[in-house]
This record gives sequence, C-alpha cells and structure tokens, in this order.
Amino acid sequence: MLISAACVIALAVILWPLLIIAKYDYPSADDWSFGIYMYRAMQVGEGIPGVFHAIWQTISQNVWEARFSILILSALQPAAFGEQFYRITPYLMIGSVILSQLLLVKECIAGQNKENKWLVVPICVPLTILQILYCPYPTESFYWYNGSVNYTFVYSLSLILLALYLRIALKEMNKKKRIAATIFACMLAVLVGGNNFSTSVSMMCTLICLQIVFLIYHKDAFRRTWIVTLLETISVFMCVTSPLTTTRINANFGGTTANTPLMAIWLSFERTFLNIISWTDIKMLLLLVLVFPFIWKAVRKMNYSFRMPIVFTALSFGVYSSQATATLYVDNNMGGGRQGAILWYFYVLWIVANEIYWCGWAAGRILKPEKSEKVDGLAQKYLLRYCGVVGVLLAAAVFFGNVQQTSSYRAYRMWKNGWAQAYGEGWEERFKVLKDDSVKDVVFTPLYPVELIMYADLQPEDGYTWVNDACGGYYGKDSITVEMK
Repeated sequence: MLISAACVIALAVILWPLLIIAKYDYPSADDWSFGIYMYRAMQVGEGIPGVFHAIWQTISQNVWEARFSILILSALQPAAFGEQFYRITPYLMIGSVILSQLLLVKECIAGQNKENKWLVVPICVPLTILQILYCPYPTESFYWYNGSVNYTFVYSLSLILLALYLRIALKEMNKKKRIAATIFACMLAVLVGGNNFSTSVSMMCTLICLQIVFLIYHKDAFRRTWIVTLLETISVFMCVTSPLTTTRINANFGGTTANTPLMAIWLSFERTFLNIISWTDIKMLLLLVLVFPFIWKAVRKMNYSFRMPIVFTALSFGVYSSQATATLYVDNNMGGGRQGAILWYFYVLWIVANEIYWCGWAAGRILKPEKSEKVDGLAQKYLLRYCGVVGVLLAAAVFFGNVQQTSSYRAYRMWKNGWAQAYGEGWEERFKVLKDDSVKDVVFTPLYPVELIMYADLQPEDGYTWVNDACGGYYGKDSITVEMK
C-alpha cells in the first residue's frame, strides 16, 4: 500500500505542470477544418441532434480522409462547443492513457485472480510515468486535439478494446453481460480499425494472433471473439482500399510510394529494432527492475501457462514493427510526431509485457515450487527497501539525465516564466476580433512565446497559411493575415 501510494504521488507530481497549463490551450489547424460543421451547429443551438448532423456533414463532405473514424472523432473538437472547453484536451488524452493501461494490466494479471488487483498500480503506474515524462511530442500528443485524439486517444481505445476482448474470451459471464460487452467491443473495433494505420494495423495483427491461439487451445474463446477481430480487420481494409487513400497519395506523393510492400515490411523490422536499441537506456532498465518483484508475485498466481516465450517475444516484435509499415511504404519514414509518441507508448508497454511473460515462464518451468516460494519470501521481506533504492536510482537517472527535455519540466518552465499565460491572453484578444461579424479581413501579429508546448500558431505569409484559411472559414472571415511586427 505504501509503494502504491508513492507511485500515485509521483504520478500526480509529473501531471501537475502538464495540466496546470491546460487552461491556455486553444485550437489550431485541423481542429478548425474538421470542427467547422460542429461549431456552426452549436452556434445556432441545434443541441444533440445537431451533434449527429454535424458528424454526418463532416463525413459526407470529406474528399480527403479515408480513415472514417478520424472524421468522427475530429468532428467532436471541444472548442466547437465553446473555446473554453478546449482545455479539457490534455486531461482527456493523458487520462485516457492512464485509465486504459490500468484496465489492460488489471485484465491481464488480475482477470482470473482477484488477489492480483493490488499489484496493478505498482506495475502500471511506473511505466505510465515514464511514457508521459518522455513522450517525444507532447505538443501533438496531449495538447492538439485533432492530432492527439486520433493517435494518443485511439491508442487508449485500442488497449480498452484488447482488455474487453480478453474479458469476453476468458471470463465466464452471463449472456446479457457477454452480449453487451461484445457489442461495445465491436464498436471499439470499428473505431480503432478505421483510424490511424499505426494503431489499427498493429491491433489487427494482435487480434489475429490471439484468434489463432484461441483456435488451437481455446475454441470457446475463439467463438466468443471472432466477430470483434473480423470487424477490426474489415475496418482496416476499408481504409486501405478507399479511393480517398489513392487520392491522398496522388496529391502528396505524385501517385508513387517510396517502397514496395515487402521492402516496407523489412524496413519496419529494421528501424523498429534500431528504435528499441536507442530507447532501451538506464531509465528503462531501472523501470524493469523496479516492477520485477510485483510482476513475479503476480505471475505466480496467474493461471496462464506462458508457453514458448521466445515465440511470444518474436510475435510481439513483429506486431510492434507493423506500426511503422504504412508510413514506410508511403514516404519512407516512421511517421509524424503524434505517431512517434504512440510508438513510444507501445514500446514501453511491450517491453513490460515481455517481462511479465518471461517471468511467468521462469516461475513455472525453471524454478521448483519451493525455490519460487523462497524468492517470494525474500521479495516480501525486502520489498520496501528494494523499491526505495531502485526508485531513488530511477529518479536520479531522470533528474541528472535530460530532465530539461521531459514533458513535465517543459510545461513547468512555460508556466513559471509566463509564456503559457501570454499565449492564452493573446488568443483571448484574438477571439474578440474573430467573433466580431463586422470584421471580415483580419490582420494579426504573431504570438511570441519563448517556448510553446501547444500546437502551431497562425502563420505569416512564408508559413503554412492554410492554417489561417481554416481559421478564417471556421469563424466566417474572408481572410486572416499574420504580419510581422
């Protein structure tokens, strides 16, 4: 309980600066492009029917985006209901990561053994802290709604889908509960499958692997879950084969792709391996050491057999590598900032999953029962001191390493120096002009925070001025120009 409390306090400490600047967060770029119909519906007071009508308009008027789930989630941009609501974006994104990982870890280690529920926090929270602290692109992952909802949030939905899928497959429940859970899982499968290819393809691979395992070892689980896997897979292929995918490739890449499908798969393995090597540093190793006694205690009480750990590691590496295949196929890179963030989230999650699997295999096959019990006794006796020492070492590695690059430190620096407040005040002044119907041609000057963790500002003439056009269309302006002082 003390260790769990310490984990929660540590999580609260790193979240405080990230959330305190949320009030200064405002929409940008595609938030306006995809949120325009919702904004107009809310301005005329259409209420709940207007929400569904706006989503339908966003889908029906779309001539660019093949991934239909992106259109649905993007249409629900919070500022469309009032600019002040946009501040919920980082709460929603960070909260979804925490909640989804807690649910998945709970389902994996405590789904069939209730005693393990006390081990969920000390296993899950430390890995979540590392994910949030070292998120490569907090700008696109936490603060920009359109980017984060379709990557960070959909990452979270995929984990909830997986947790629900495992519950349906392996847990006994009455007919009504199973039907309700299956319907919800099917809805999530369509949303995840119809969104970013990084998450949708890797989740498709995960579910197909599980279906094969269930077909061989657990036919009842196969019968309960095949429909979920089928719907997720169909949703992925609907997006891949959509004419809009071809339209986008033609517009952005001249109708050609950077690699053949086979080369893209090979490069996925190669570059994913290089990513793993670069990310596996002292902090990651200390994390694995920190959670080890809790994982060991959990697997000793689990009913899984943990067969063939080498095969599990190979499959998990393949599934993880599939996240990069689509972008490597199209333009030979690992994806933008928001995709880089979910590659990082999944890396930490898969590393810990492999630790759990290998510990389960070792506990059941290498050590005799009496030796396993001896290890349990030693772990229990020295647990507090062990976690204290490793926790201090991990904190030192963060503090004396590159702490200035952590998302929490960057957010704190923005708040402490008043840069976030200045950015928010600048946008409040802009809204007075943007909501003045008598002004049709708007001229702004750039906002100049020293460092900005929010997304891109409106652009001067030599920048991406389509952002200005999107903002102008959203607020009914003929033009928006940004002039340098």
